[in-house]
Order: sequence, then C-alpha cells, then structure tokens
Amino acid sequence: MRLSASAGSAAEGPSPAREKGRRRIVALATLFYLLLIFEGALRKWVLPSHADILFFVRDPLAVAIYALAFRHSFLPLRQPLLVAGIAFATVGLLLILVQSAGVAGTIEDWPILAAYGWRNYFLYIPLPFILARTLQRPDIERLIKLTLALTVPVAILVFLQFRAAPYAPINVGFASSVAEQFRGLTVDAEHTRPMGLFTSDVGQTEFTVSSLAMVLSLWILPAARRYVRTWQLIVATCAVLTCLAVGESRGAMVHSGIIVLAGFVSGLVIRRSGLSTRAIVLPAVLAALAVVLYPIVFPQGYSTFVDRWNRAAVAESAVIKYGIFGRALYGFVDFFKLMGTTPVLGYGLGLAGNASLTLGVTIPGFHGWAETDWARHIVDLGPIVGVMFILYRIVLVAWLGRVCLAGARAAADPLPILWFAFVGVELLYGQLTGHGTVNGYGWLFTGLCLAAATANEQAAAGPASAATSPVPPLFPNLLR
Repeated sequence: MRLSASAGSAAEGPSPAREKGRRRIVALATLFYLLLIFEGALRKWVLPSHADILFFVRDPLAVAIYALAFRHSFLPLRQPLLVAGIAFATVGLLLILVQSAGVAGTIEDWPILAAYGWRNYFLYIPLPFILARTLQRPDIERLIKLTLALTVPVAILVFLQFRAAPYAPINVGFASSVAEQFRGLTVDAEHTRPMGLFTSDVGQTEFTVSSLAMVLSLWILPAARRYVRTWQLIVATCAVLTCLAVGESRGAMVHSGIIVLAGFVSGLVIRRSGLSTRAIVLPAVLAALAVVLYPIVFPQGYSTFVDRWNRAAVAESAVIKYGIFGRALYGFVDFFKLMGTTPVLGYGLGLAGNASLTLGVTIPGFHGWAETDWARHIVDLGPIVGVMFILYRIVLVAWLGRVCLAGARAAADPLPILWFAFVGVELLYGQLTGHGTVNGYGWLFTGLCLAAATANEQAAAGPASAATSPVPPLFPNLLR
C-alpha cells in the first residue's frame, strides 16, 4: 500500500493546475539548491554587511514550497516519519515555552537562539518528503548537469584560495570589519582550508563530496544511458578531484572513500551484466588514478595535507584511540557523558548551536561542550526528547537506506546508493542541527535520494501518476 496524497489521483491523472504547482515546487527547490551553494558568496563578497540576514535567505523558499505542496496535495501527511517530524516540531515549540521559565530565560540572546535552534532542527523536515513526490527524472538530471557545470569555476576558485594568503579577500571576503569577515581554519601559516563559495570549509566539503557521488554514478552507467557527454564528465571529474586535492579536509577524504565503497556496493546490489563490472572496476580505477596523480599534479597540496594529517593524528592519539576514525566514532557516544547532568527538559533550544558560540553565550550551570550533534540534542532538548530525536535520525537513515537500495536495484542506477552514501552520514550523526549548510544539504539531498530511488516507478506508472511519485511507507508489510 502506497501513501498517496489523494485516492484515485493516479487513475485520473494530474490536473493542469496540479502539474503547474509541481513545476513551481521544482523551480523553488532548484533555487533553494543554488542559494545553498551561493549563499556564502553573497555573505562574503556581495553583501557582507547583511551576512546575518542572508543566512536565512533559503527559508522563505522552503515555506513557499510547503504552501504549494499543501495546496496541490503533494504533502504526504500519512507518512509516519513526516508525522513524527511534525510532532517533534510541535514539541520543540512547547519546550521553548517551558525553557523560558528556566535557565534559558535568564540569557539575553536566548529568544533569537531559540528561533534559530527551532529552525535548524525542524523547519526543513517536510522538504524531502515533498521533493520525493514532485521531482521527476528530468528534474534530477537537470540538477546534476547544473552541479557539474559549477564544479569547474568552483575548482578554480578553490585552487586560488589555497594559493592565496589565509586572510586574503578571496578567502575571508570583502568586509572591512574583521568581525564581519569569514576566517576559516588554517592548515599552516601559509595555507588555509579553502571555503570555495561557502563561509566555511565544511560547506565546501559538502559540495565536493556530493559532486563526487554524481560524477561516479555517471561513470558507472553505460555510455548510452548517460545524459552528459564524455568530455564534460571528464572535465567535471577533474574539477571535483581538484577540489578534493587542495581542499585540505581529512573529513572530505574519508567521506570520499565512503562514496567509492558505495560504488562497489551498487555493483553488488544491481547485479546486471556489464554495469556490475563497471561499478567495481571504475571506482577502483578512479581512486587509484587520484592517489597516483595527487603528489604529481598538486605537490604542494599533497605535502601540506600529509603534514596536517600526521600532526592531527599525533594530537588525537593523545586523547582518543584510532585517530580520525576514533574521532568519528566518538560522535556516537559523546552524548552519554551529558545524560546525568543535563536538566530533563534541556538547557534551552539553540544554546548548543554555532550561533551561540558566535554570540559568546554561556549557559549557567553547564561546563561541558556539545561538540557533536547527538550531544547537542541532549543540551538543547534534554535527555528524554534528545534521545528520542537521536532515535528518529537512526530510523530515518535506516528507512532511507532501504528505499535507496530497492530503487537502485529496480532502476539499475547507482545514483540512489551513492547519494545515500553522501547524505546518510550527515543525516545519522553529522552537524545537521549545528551547521546551516550541512542542515540544508542534509534535508535537500534526503529528498533527492528519495526522488532518485522512485524515479523509475514514476516512469513505469506513466504520466498519469508521474506527478504523484510514491513515498514508500515506513513499514510496508504492516500497511498491506
């Protein structure tokens, strides 16, 4: 049983008004994606004095998408995970009211942080479920073509940023005030971690790794099924690898390794002659070429990255086992140390986010540091609601993985699995509620995963049901 917006809509076919509404949603979602990429450029180089306001520039688009989805019945209100997300959003509002009478109420900036926190936690939750019902295969291909076109200028920008001084305008922006500049983390005295079009290297990592998933999916597909020319794919691949080579991000390297492994997995899942072989051979070939060419093409970037990796490994080994991998696993257990000391209803929604650090807000009675997202949930929401939200993220990732595996097998397309390898990490325990760009990428690409996984079902059903692409239920066997 599928959870459709209205009974009988597939048989009757979409009305012209409904199809027009779907196209408007697709257009708004595309603009949302572009602003996600270019928001940092606007804040750094175009309107630095309005950087704080521009942080929220995508939110009106999300609200407009929700309004159109509700009007044209694209909002699957019986989808259990969406219902749970809306319930969390409601609980979040109630928590704010209760927390205002406690510690949070004594903090001058907390009303702003509460609104910021609620936005980061809950505002974008409906977005992926709507995109799953509105994005069709041509829309997905158009978005990928757009991204591949952007990889070339972004690669040039990242290379120039790596070569420039850490505090050069190309890195920190044009704001005259140091407080309004975006100073990223440095690798050494002469090099910064390039931020690309974003206001932090974390945003650039999101762009690079998601783009790598796109180009790898196209390489795995047979040439006859690709919707870009081979020379364009070669250029885009070189651009993505350039971003990776001079990005100086250990996280990007590890996440890219996960993408390559996902390429291997797609070959095992799809099990089609030729394509399975390509899924195993081509990721290995690309990875090997990248490793061999890295010190040859980018010797300075390679030496700087290796030095940084070694220094970080030494520093991490003093406080945690297994280096960067131990640090990654730390995110799954960090929240336990806060369970016995945090108030039942939390300190205050938004108090553990990046905005709180920027404003220099201190929490009375709290002497720890919520470095990871799961720990942030305990501080913001309290042990009970916080753990429930952690479980929600786990269930959401498990369900999304099942949908992507089934969609990849049915369509003989590795894209759902590769996109899941990108977004699944962020959705599970990444900085989804603590970093604005990760927040946008996480929820947007969850929707893209769902749309890519169900695109073949839309095509098989024909134009009558294409506008109402199904969102698979959470427990299909229980709903039959």
